[in-house]
Amino acid sequence: MKIRMEIEENLEEEEIVIRCRSLSNEIVALQRKIAEAAQTGMQMEVTRGERSYFLALDEILFFETDMSRVAVHTAEQIYEIRMRLYELEELLPGMFMRISKSAIVNVSGIRAIRKNLTGASEVEFVGTNKKAFVSRNYFKPLMSKLEEKRLIK
Repeated sequence: MKIRMEIEENLEEEEIVIRCRSLSNEIVALQRKIAEAAQTGMQMEVTRGERSYFLALDEILFFETDMSRVAVHTAEQIYEIRMRLYELEELLPGMFMRISKSAIVNVSGIRAIRKNLTGASEVEFVGTNKKAFVSRNYFKPLMSKLEEKRLIK
């Protein structure tokens, strides 16, 4: 694989182009990693009480809805956001994934999963005691997503 950079001072926006003979799994994985790297440092506006906060996406562990509001969980706090889960799902980068009708998780923050064959499995996060629950319909896609991130398969 050859990597080349071209500097054009007149560009209005940076652009990354991947040229390949065919769309292999390695190329798709590379594209995902580049897209996720471009998303790092992005922030999301959330509220708690009357204050607005700007959280880095990698601080967010998961989003959870309870009928009327969407809670944004970090390791330490719970905030709110004025968006629906389906809107967040379209907006968030690939490191986030829906795990039930009522939750979206940051896959990068998952420490462990306690599998439950009869109901929802429990997701534990790095650096906190907070937990989220994966419904049976979303369990296999979540495990596939985690498998992609594994160093040794």
